[in-house]
Amino acid sequence: MNVSTFVTSLDDIMRCAEIPQLHEVLLEPAILAREGRLSKEQVYELADAARTQGLRPVLVWDILLPERVWGELSSVLEAWDWSLFDAVRVNDIGAAQWLMTFHPKLPLQLNVETGNHNKGALLGWCEIFSPSLERLILSIELPEDKLMEYCRELPVPCELLGAGRILLFYSPRSLLAQHLSPEGSGASKGEAPRWEAVSASENSNFKPMPVVETMHGTFLFLDKDQFILDRLSSLLKAGLFMVRLDLRHLSHGSDSAQNVDTIVECTLSNPAMLRKEWPRPTRAPFFRTNNTTGQFSRMKASHHAYRDVHTLAEILFSEKRQYMVVVALRPFKTSEVRAMMLPSGEEFLLPEPLVFQTLDGAPCESAATEQILVVAWTKKACSGAFLRSENLG
Repeated sequence: MNVSTFVTSLDDIMRCAEIPQLHEVLLEPAILAREGRLSKEQVYELADAARTQGLRPVLVWDILLPERVWGELSSVLEAWDWSLFDAVRVNDIGAAQWLMTFHPKLPLQLNVETGNHNKGALLGWCEIFSPSLERLILSIELPEDKLMEYCRELPVPCELLGAGRILLFYSPRSLLAQHLSPEGSGASKGEAPRWEAVSASENSNFKPMPVVETMHGTFLFLDKDQFILDRLSSLLKAGLFMVRLDLRHLSHGSDSAQNVDTIVECTLSNPAMLRKEWPRPTRAPFFRTNNTTGQFSRMKASHHAYRDVHTLAEILFSEKRQYMVVVALRPFKTSEVRAMMLPSGEEFLLPEPLVFQTLDGAPCESAATEQILVVAWTKKACSGAFLRSENLG
């Protein structure tokens, strides 16, 4: 098992250097990382210290880059010493393209935790950013079977969050600073601005949700931590390359990786006990299955279950006592239409043949698949009803 974590101090570096399974550390400059606290000089110092201790320093550049932000950053980036880093981690595709253009030999780690959940898209990024792409950071919203499939079949190594906070909401806007006293809630002198609070609302049953604001926006986190350190065996067998530990919210002072040595040791020896002793409630809401689509079958009208070769068209729109607009689901002759099935499942024979017209108003005796037609209105007609060649009853 390979492990990575965030570091913000020399003490963090020394802890990580004592862990055989931990090979790289993540450095977050305030100007480039969403939750970054480090100045450029601090990042350089920690990168040098990491290499001295045999660790890979990875620069985190995970902010999104609208044109205004990119215009402000482009000249700043040219002054950075990119040779100090063994890889760069990005979220924004524009940032990835810039790195490939100006630093093509620098390994690229692409964070695809948001909005990139299907294998086709991931294979596309692998092709576009080859050969610079060295890793994909997968989403915790993927269930275990999909994660295993991606680890086996994607052409680059994969990484997954093993333990850490679950981001629920992000806005580039400042939502905390205007409500908090700058004396008590902001950063210390010389540090990047940062505000932290706990929010609660009636809609969330007053659960205490942590909120963080930095110069890059506002972040709302779940009141429980992602934790799968006791469920890694199948993923590791499938080829998961890197497990990330995010201990920033559990560390104090200038550190971000306190107790990382103990956590890694317990992950290897007794992960079940580690879960019980974790300082915050733990969850893995998507790991066994992603239930976000579980209600789709209930939302779908029941009559769709009876759609068969006798279902000829679906009503898209109905204007009472005037006309209906239908779409043909298969080729048919208009004289075949003899029955209607409503979304409620009710069905009945039509009292008389329907009169069909094309959108140009020409009489129509046959329809092609997906053709839109105008039909004389009939009683009970409504959007979503089916026109059929026979009545099921």
